[in-house]
Amino acid sequence: MFGKLCLLIIILTASAAVVVPEVKAEAREIGAEDSVVVTKLCSFDKPLIDPTDESNSKFCDCDVENSPPWGIPVVLINCQDHHFQNAIFQVKILPQGTIRLDLSYNKLTSIPSFVSEKLQYLSVRHNEIASLTDKNFANVTMLLELDISENNIELINSDAFIGLTLLRKLNLAENKIKTIQPNAFSVFSYLEHLILSHNPLGEFLNSSENDIFLRLGVTPRLHNIELENCTITKIDLSSGVGLDNIVLGSNQLFQIPNLPKQLSLLDISDNPIRVMTAKFLPHLHNLQHLIMQDMPNLYKLEEFALFGLPRLTNLNLQGSRNLTVIDPYIFGKNVVLNETDTVLEHLNLKGTSIKTLNSSLEFAFERLAVLDLTGAPLNCDCQLQWIKHLGNATVHGSCTKPMSLRGHQLVDLEQDQFKCKVEKSWVYMMFNVLLVILLIVLVLAAIYLVYIAIRPRQKVQMRKPGSNSPYARVTIEPNQMENL
Repeated sequence: MFGKLCLLIIILTASAAVVVPEVKAEAREIGAEDSVVVTKLCSFDKPLIDPTDESNSKFCDCDVENSPPWGIPVVLINCQDHHFQNAIFQVKILPQGTIRLDLSYNKLTSIPSFVSEKLQYLSVRHNEIASLTDKNFANVTMLLELDISENNIELINSDAFIGLTLLRKLNLAENKIKTIQPNAFSVFSYLEHLILSHNPLGEFLNSSENDIFLRLGVTPRLHNIELENCTITKIDLSSGVGLDNIVLGSNQLFQIPNLPKQLSLLDISDNPIRVMTAKFLPHLHNLQHLIMQDMPNLYKLEEFALFGLPRLTNLNLQGSRNLTVIDPYIFGKNVVLNETDTVLEHLNLKGTSIKTLNSSLEFAFERLAVLDLTGAPLNCDCQLQWIKHLGNATVHGSCTKPMSLRGHQLVDLEQDQFKCKVEKSWVYMMFNVLLVILLIVLVLAAIYLVYIAIRPRQKVQMRKPGSNSPYARVTIEPNQMENL
């Protein structure tokens, strides 16, 4: 018994000897983070920085690579999640040759001011930045990409980006931006990709002067613009002569806004549009990708809804759970008459309420490579048999009806399994007989009423009775004998 007790004491003592230094080391590390002023981001004394070395705990992850095509050494600095604050971050000059700096997931309340002649990629994502000061980036004029997403910025003033003439991509998503001052983006001579998603810009963009290019000075070189979940009800993008991709998902659009003709990708997912009509989209002759995922109210694609989209290759309607009807002439009647061709290659109807597809769509699906009907309540009868003729297409989906085929995959079915019921039950026949008899009775009754209404009536002549007529008026004289 005494031996077991001694053994237990030894084990507890050893555990304490292991745990206590770890706690002390952790305390020293936290204390160092709270007190050390950061003036140098990298230590190149050691090729591989040892994270357990307390002397290196204040440094970021720094790598040196040879950039193509000439193999010039460049520096990549990753300072993610280092708990940096403006009070301790006092770096003035970045290491020579630094082209990438990642300061995301820190506690910065403003963008630090430092000098770099080579920096091309800067990320301050997921900090606590509330505002952008004027000429904040005046000393990093070679920037090509700037990510300021997931902060608390409410206003973009006109001089916030002075000096960033060469910038190609700007990400301002997931802030609290309500107002952008006029010509705030006019400094960007080469901007190609602008992300403003998840900002409360609705009131600002829905105002009368809603052409974003003219109002904000956006360069005509802009190829991609993302305005997802910005509470937009209307917007004019027709001045974007260089736009290729537009993302307008999760807004309050009931109609499609004015769009540039050369557009190749349009994403209008999760908008309250009910019906896709013939005039739903303008004639976008270069549109290749149309994304309409998770449309909560969309239930029908009408005739000619996709007419005027000759280069459409990808149509995505996934998750539009109320979509039940796709008109057989959705691409126009000329397609069915084999007078014009379509180039549709991918059609995604996953998670919709489509039960069947008209056989006329076979002409529009001649080049189809993928047809995804997963989760749709398909009625696998003779009207859906034509899908087996799409020899080059990969079809995903399973049957809901009839019960004999419930759960069967479309690809596993043979053509003779797509059947329609032709036999009629006696109840159905009796109902039809009674219906015919009722119709006959109603017709006869109608004929009789018409006859009664139009038959000639007998004339009644009224004659005044003569004095000798039994119907003549009789005057009764009082009896004189009663007075005697």
